[in-house]
Amino acid sequence: MKLSHALAALLVAAAACAARPAAATDVVRVGEGPFITGGGFFIAQEKGYFAKLGVDVQPKMFIDGALAVPSLISGEIDISFMTANAGLFNSVAKGAPLVFVLDRGNNKKGRGYTVINVAQELYDGGVTSIADFAKLKGKRIGLSATGSINQYLFAKALQNAGLDPRKDVQWVTNLPQPDLMKMLGQKQVDATDLAYQFGYFAQNNKWGPIVAVDDEIDPDGAVGLYAARRDFVLTKRDVLVRFAMAYLQGVKEFNAAAGDPDAHKDIVEILARKTALQKPELVRAIAPNWSYTNENGIPNVKSVMAMQDYWSDYFGYVEKKVPEDQLFDLAIARDAKARLDREKPFGD
Repeated sequence: MKLSHALAALLVAAAACAARPAAATDVVRVGEGPFITGGGFFIAQEKGYFAKLGVDVQPKMFIDGALAVPSLISGEIDISFMTANAGLFNSVAKGAPLVFVLDRGNNKKGRGYTVINVAQELYDGGVTSIADFAKLKGKRIGLSATGSINQYLFAKALQNAGLDPRKDVQWVTNLPQPDLMKMLGQKQVDATDLAYQFGYFAQNNKWGPIVAVDDEIDPDGAVGLYAARRDFVLTKRDVLVRFAMAYLQGVKEFNAAAGDPDAHKDIVEILARKTALQKPELVRAIAPNWSYTNENGIPNVKSVMAMQDYWSDYFGYVEKKVPEDQLFDLAIARDAKARLDREKPFGD
């Protein structure tokens, strides 16, 4: 099955799931995407952990977290996956009623989820690691979005090589990652930063090899987070805490499976069904690079604030910085972890 068709099939299947009658008392409308970083959510959903805690999750699928922001702002969904991108910082600064509440994946050392691929011609010419990135001067760098986590990581790598990412490369932006990996093979871009699964596809299809995993660039840096509507946090706090409890149980199992997928075949099967990978053998092949999600649920605050500073102070993409206490509500994760440890609804 072609990757684009697989993604379309996942969106249709998710829409069907969302249309099922509620089986629990409290509904949480969730923005999700077909990425393995959502493993904690998918496991909790498939194993019935949300339902056990009286939460009916109704997912709506998006191919990029940035596309979920309008639905979150309008109240169509209550919580959604997304990245700490420049556009989101600007939205919050302008009054978007959103707040980060949970970690949804980071580039923990040894489990990096985002990668840099270069065209085969560049690789053959000596660009085989970050140490060679000075050779990317004047090259076309493909990205899913301006001000994205992918641009942040690639730009930092270019700086480490002595280049000025604001003027020494040509950014080709706002393209879906499945398209970017094909463009690499068609010589329409010279390098790109991708989710590991897409970088792996690109490498296997001889479109361009992986030359760096981004945990080399920003160890433990945030990749994804869950943002919730502020009114939902205020009026449905207990529901959100129970959602987080079930999610954290899924996260614990996700992290364990990433380290030893052969010992967790049920998790591998879930991730194959729910993500763009589709096949268990592909899920196993990219382990442990599924990302790592903090088991206490706390987002990597320092990393997110550093991204905002970078987009504001260096690139100028962020006009007005948002203070930490306006961006985060860490009490949700803390309360969920405390209750999970105390009540043990899923056993030890």
